Amino acid sequence: LDDKVIALLETLELQESAKRKGHFSLFNCLVLGHTKYKGVQRVYCNPFPSKMFYGSHRMDLVMIRPPGIDNGAFVVSPDTVWYARVLLLFSASAMTDTGSKSFDCALVSTVETSDDPENGNYLY
Repeated sequence: LDDKVIALLETLELQESAKRKGHFSLFNCLVLGHTKYKGVQRVYCNPFPSKMFYGSHRMDLVMIRPPGIDNGAFVVSPDTVWYARVLLLFSASAMTDTGSKSFDCALVSTVETSDDPENGNYLY
């Protein structure tokens, strides 16, 4: 591995759960909110065979802003966003220049189509 990758991995901190210690903690629901507006959105991911969510292995489809677009220049439309399936939700803790910091993360699939019946025809 590259020295920079090794250095980044060494910043990860161990987290404790009821049964073990590890660098990542898994969870099944990410709650997104806004400081100015009421309400939240929830993104669910249950990829493991032994852990069902109301009888299914739910892995939500999400919209992602493509890289390389200035913050002020982005206009949301069905043609300007990428679609991806959430494969895993996890948290990690790392030591930064200013101390320990926690991160909630999502591992997503490659770009999906929004009008595919297998994806649920989310836009139609």
